[in-house]
Amino acid sequence: MNIKRLAAIALSYRDYPDFDSKLQEAARWLEHAACIGSDIAVFPEAMNLYCGDGEGNPRTLTISEAALDSLTPVAMLIDCAVKNSIAVVIPLIIKEKDGLFNSFFVFSKSGDWLGHYRKMFPTPGEIKEGVKIAPAPDKLIEWEGLKIGGAICFDSQFEEVFTSQSAIGANLFIMPSLWPGGDQLKLYALRYSAPIVLAYPAWSRIIDRDGQEKAAAGYRSETLRFGFGSPIAAADINFDRQSFHLQDNQRKILEIEHKYGAKVKIVFDQGNCLFYLESCSHEITIADIMAEFNMITYAQYMVECRQFYHCKQGLET
Repeated sequence: MNIKRLAAIALSYRDYPDFDSKLQEAARWLEHAACIGSDIAVFPEAMNLYCGDGEGNPRTLTISEAALDSLTPVAMLIDCAVKNSIAVVIPLIIKEKDGLFNSFFVFSKSGDWLGHYRKMFPTPGEIKEGVKIAPAPDKLIEWEGLKIGGAICFDSQFEEVFTSQSAIGANLFIMPSLWPGGDQLKLYALRYSAPIVLAYPAWSRIIDRDGQEKAAAGYRSETLRFGFGSPIAAADINFDRQSFHLQDNQRKILEIEHKYGAKVKIVFDQGNCLFYLESCSHEITIADIMAEFNMITYAQYMVECRQFYHCKQGLET
């Protein structure tokens, strides 16, 4: 069993008088996310765009110049995370030596910088403003035993963003955004067996590896817009959980249940020919059970099937 409480903060995208005002509000909700037991909190895309996107607003693309050139202006947010013992994901448009990138930065509960992700598919509008196209990451961000893959906003339209990072071991995807992400996020979570945390001002979502939404919150709710409740979507996700194709593995289900009883939980997804095996005990891990019963995950099964088909095609041509 390995449960993490993930939080997506649907920070408002309204007009702020300055960047510091936006950071102050962000810190208030970050502290609240920690109060409800969250292990990590994710903010929406490009926090240093602090002006609203209302029609005709001449300040819409105003970027905090200080936050464009360094992470110093968000130090107070990192300090808040340390004080409240919560990891935090801070998305910024920032200048690096090789250009301007739409990125997010991950900091641990102790304030250590763990790594960053750069948007692979900026919109044509972003590119016109000077934002660069980033290559697929060659390594993932490691946080408390998990490997974080990234996506930002328009990236969700391109499955290769998720395919490339899944291939190097991503078991959690973080997605700051200024759009709702689309229904394809559910498919990606299911296909790559990795939860997705979407932080979007209007409607943040946390999607588990089975493609099901575990939590959602945001300013499209009139209750929140009138000042009631919080813009935080939080969910407990057990990362000691795997998906398996019913092919071959299904013969082992009764044996596993008979041996481990309440220490495991099995859920069927008949429509996709899958089942989910979850450890409910600190005494046993899914990796232990897989080794004992000679099982492979759904993701690995599909890799092996593709290799088989490619081999057969090679022999027949």
